[in-house]
Amino acid sequence: MLSIPDDFLMDSYKKAIALNLCPQFITLLEKEIKRRSIHSSKRGTDSPINENESPSIH
Repeated sequence: MLSIPDDFLMDSYKKAIALNLCPQFITLLEKEIKRRSIHSSKRGTDSPINENESPSIH
């Protein structure tokens, strides 16, 4: 995943959630976002995705 730009990764993550894709795939994206310390504008904050806020588990 190193060659995927940050903005593409975030777009993919948001789309995966919207399409209710496989929870394991969403978790994989979340881990990469956390590893890169990318901030999500989806929640309206500049904080990185919190491990306790997994949208893949409902």
